[in-house]
Amino acid sequence: MFKPPLDPSSILPWEDGFVHDYMNDPDINASSLSLVIPIYNSGAFLEKTLRSLLLSDLRGVEIIVSDGGSNDSTHQILDHYSDLFSVVISEPDKGQSDAINKGFARATGELYGWLNGDDILLPYALNIVRNEFVTTSNTNFIVGNAFMTEKDFQPIHHFEFSTDKIKFEYLLDYASHHLIQPSVFFTRKAWEVAGELDIDDHYAMDADLFLGIAKHFEGHHINRDLAYSVYHEDCKTRGKRAESITQLALVQAKHGGFSEARKTLDILVQLFNDHQEISSNTIRVELNDIIGSRESLSTLQESCLKAMLSAELKERQ
Repeated sequence: MFKPPLDPSSILPWEDGFVHDYMNDPDINASSLSLVIPIYNSGAFLEKTLRSLLLSDLRGVEIIVSDGGSNDSTHQILDHYSDLFSVVISEPDKGQSDAINKGFARATGELYGWLNGDDILLPYALNIVRNEFVTTSNTNFIVGNAFMTEKDFQPIHHFEFSTDKIKFEYLLDYASHHLIQPSVFFTRKAWEVAGELDIDDHYAMDADLFLGIAKHFEGHHINRDLAYSVYHEDCKTRGKRAESITQLALVQAKHGGFSEARKTLDILVQLFNDHQEISSNTIRVELNDIIGSRESLSTLQESCLKAMLSAELKERQ
């Protein structure tokens, strides 16, 4: 039933005995969906991501791959699954945000979403989202439940959302109340209002977009598990945690969440203090001590606070 894998270890646990309950849904073509997959040297996990797509009815789904010029096994995998794709972009880009923008620039669907090269959609996820979109009037922002998992899909945390948990005011404290990107979908209209992504933002572009959408549109929650977000050692937000926290604080300040941004930077200060306690008996710092302390923290964090202050002053004018 399923295409043979290039790597047998890429077979997903749900493939064995998979029942195609939703695969002949007569109403599925009532909505069209464009799914962008931004990748760069994603060969280690990409085949699992693509195989997860096979567990949804893909009629009316436009899959757009935006590859930044990979030089690993990515292209071999793309060739093997080439019948899945409506568009394949393969050219140098300026990072993930740029790749996503390029993909959505080619999109023609009513509903949008993106899937990173290490994300997994659960069985029937796209059917569930598209049917919900058709049966729910005036929906521009759809959020389902999701898991954060280890590489072997062992759960780290189960994220169960609600209507209140996808409101702008709640999401503004994004470090504590973040969404799981592969379980979020939005309309072309929402993208046109809140997008494009900032190509200089390499860490918090999803937060920026989702906050922008939530500010203008009421969210609709689907109480179903839609996706796995795989958290591994190569994740940008894991390997570059300080940069990720800093960028998120800037995004929060951009959307008017100055107290939330300072709370996010408290996480950064705690990381710094923890590191200092391990390496020496350096005196602990507080957030107000950071500005001007180049010896304590990098200029990246200092610049963040100055940018927040500038944004707050503009907001008050």
